[in-house]
Amino acid sequence: MDPRLEPLAVLANLHTRLYLNCFQGVDDETALRRPAVEGGGPAANSMAFLGAHLVDARRYLVNLLGPEVDNPFPELGDGQGIDDFEELPPVAELTAAWSRLGEILKERLEGVSAEHLAGEPPFAFPVADPTVLGGVAFLTSHEAYHVGQLAMLRRLAGLPALTYD
Repeated sequence: MDPRLEPLAVLANLHTRLYLNCFQGVDDETALRRPAVEGGGPAANSMAFLGAHLVDARRYLVNLLGPEVDNPFPELGDGQGIDDFEELPPVAELTAAWSRLGEILKERLEGVSAEHLAGEPPFAFPVADPTVLGGVAFLTSHEAYHVGQLAMLRRLAGLPALTYD
C-alpha cells in the first residue's frame, strides 16, 4: 500500500464497521423515518437515504481507484435529495452493498499505484490537492461526516448510541 494511503485506509475500515453498527437493530420502518426539524422546516434526511447516499459515494470512491463496479441500486438513478426518491432500499440491502464495497475498497487501497494516485480525478474535489489522492482524502472525510449523521439519527430514533465494537 502506498504509505500516503495508510491513515485513509484505517479510516475507511473504521467507517465500514461504524456504518454497519449504525444500522444494528434498525428495522426498515425506522430507517425511513424523517425526524421533524424544530421551527417547522423540512424534515431531516432518513437513515435509509443517508445509507443509500453513502453506498453511492463509496462506489464512487471504489471506481476512483480502479475499474468501475456496478451500481448496487441502479433503480435510484441520479437523485440529489431525499425528495427525489419514492422508495429506498431496505436495511439488509444497504448493509450488504456497503459490506461488499468495503471489501473491494480494501483491495483497491492495497493495490493502487502511486502513478494512479497522482493522476487527475474525473471530478474536481473541494480540496487543495487536485489529484486522485486528494479525492480519496475528501471522500474519506465525506464518509465520516455522514456516518456521524447516521449515528445521530439512530439516537433520535430512540436506539442505543453507536458503538465502536
